[in-house]
Amino acid sequence: MATKRKTANDYRIELFDIRQEKQALENRIIARAKELCKKYPEIWVTLGSNCNANKTGDFVKVTKLHVVTALSLIEIIEKELVNQHPHKQTKIVFN
Repeated sequence: MATKRKTANDYRIELFDIRQEKQALENRIIARAKELCKKYPEIWVTLGSNCNANKTGDFVKVTKLHVVTALSLIEIIEKELVNQHPHKQTKIVFN
């Protein structure tokens, strides 16, 4: 049995669906970044080569947060939380 070849309209529909999925993923990433910024507002952040530093709480009010910035914020907050953990192993001790 022969397989049906995709038409231009089939590709157009597939491309539209992929763009919808991408937009949904970006919205979830931005929402998670804002949620973390609201929960941990006192972490200092310096993004890029900018010399000015902001606290994570400042990003809660941003209306157009770029997805790359949101990913960076999530990463910075996660690193800071790992560094604050009291059971972090700082050196290896041999007996």
